[in-house]
Amino acid sequence: MNSKREAMLMNPERKIGSKTVSARRFAKGATKEAIAGYLFAAPAIIGFLVLTMYPMLASLYYSFHKITIMSGSQVMEWIGLDNFRYIFSNPSSEFKKSITVTLVYSFVNVALVIVFCLIVALLLNRKFIGRNVLRAIFFLPSVIPMLATTIVWQMLLQNQAKGGLINWVLLQMGIAPWDFLNDPLRIFYTLFIMSLWTCGGTIVVFIATLQDVPGELLEAVEMDGGNAWHKFLKVTYPTIKPVLFFQLIMCMMTSIQIYTQSVVLSRNGAPDRMTYFINVMIYDHSFVQVGMRGLASAEAWIVFLITLVITGVLFYFQGAFKRDDSMGKRKWVR
Repeated sequence: MNSKREAMLMNPERKIGSKTVSARRFAKGATKEAIAGYLFAAPAIIGFLVLTMYPMLASLYYSFHKITIMSGSQVMEWIGLDNFRYIFSNPSSEFKKSITVTLVYSFVNVALVIVFCLIVALLLNRKFIGRNVLRAIFFLPSVIPMLATTIVWQMLLQNQAKGGLINWVLLQMGIAPWDFLNDPLRIFYTLFIMSLWTCGGTIVVFIATLQDVPGELLEAVEMDGGNAWHKFLKVTYPTIKPVLFFQLIMCMMTSIQIYTQSVVLSRNGAPDRMTYFINVMIYDHSFVQVGMRGLASAEAWIVFLITLVITGVLFYFQGAFKRDDSMGKRKWVR
């Protein structure tokens, strides 16, 4: 009897019987499931490491070097922080003007796009005949590739001698043609109009968010004597604030990364480099101008840090964009 008891103590798995078998099977199943999960995630992880992480680390390494091409091969010379010093202290550096132009465009464009899309979404959220058709019309330009869109706008805005439709219409109306593509201010207006024309995706997101606005609260505002402005300020805006914040971040990132529009409409940045955006300059230094690839890498990292700071500031004020769930307890007065 004692020997049997000792054997059970020495081998506890026999003591619990089928429970041990079930635990082993569960562990094997969990392991297989984990392996399957890693296999499914592997393409995305490998793609991130190869296409994102490696280029970022390589550009950081290049930013401390002077890179030249000699006899068809790339020669790198360690220069420390000289590229960064050149960017901020050398008078011939175009970085300061380029980043200023980019940031001015970005902030103005974000304000225009968010306000425009919100107004259009509020209008298209109402019930009227043809609402779905108008929604499709506003959304359609956003699915067209930006290169094709920019080429179409270039053909529309070029001078009448080259067949520009808009200038031809102005001429038929007795109005002097405008030089849209060479005037520094008008080309900025053109870029803003193009941005509004292609923001249908943001409009659709806002429309979907407006569906979540509590209808009973809107009715309560109306019964308490509130007008349309009170409805938006006290009910609609508190509901859509999180989505508004997300679209603000996305629109800011897209605006800072502007490239195609500038290259197609004005390859050299229009008069006085007014549209020589930062991505265009980095591309020129990387692939057009010889021996400036290290400088371009330093510029790219500075832009990354600036973007990180802007994003951090926006997230700092994220509390202003949190949804207010206590809005139903308020009283609306005219």
